[in-house]
Amino acid sequence: MLRNSFARLSGARLKSCEKGSATASVTLRPEHAGANGTAHGGLLTTLMDSSLAIALRELRGEGASLHSSIEMNASFLAEARPGDELTIEARISHLGENVAFGEAQARRRADGELIAIARVTFAIQQP
Repeated sequence: MLRNSFARLSGARLKSCEKGSATASVTLRPEHAGANGTAHGGLLTTLMDSSLAIALRELRGEGASLHSSIEMNASFLAEARPGDELTIEARISHLGENVAFGEAQARRRADGELIAIARVTFAIQQP
């Protein structure tokens, strides 16, 4: 389940999650577009960050201490428009005692084109 309320309001759906990975999807609506008519970067980064947080939660276990994003880098490589369905694939690449790192990719489902990539660093709270 997407716990981030903004991600839920976007209409995004969690497709799968397992230890260290998660996949979500969203069909872009007109309200997801910025002034230029393409998907707003804030929507894409929220969905990639949320998907990575889910992947990390699954890797660490439901009862683990909290974690939060402390740094994010996103690259926007192609446009997506209302009507496009995007798939977000997230994978944790490293889990340490105090930090974790992950990468997410957003692709257009129809042709597989890579729309955006995000790399996120998470701080892990100590109990």
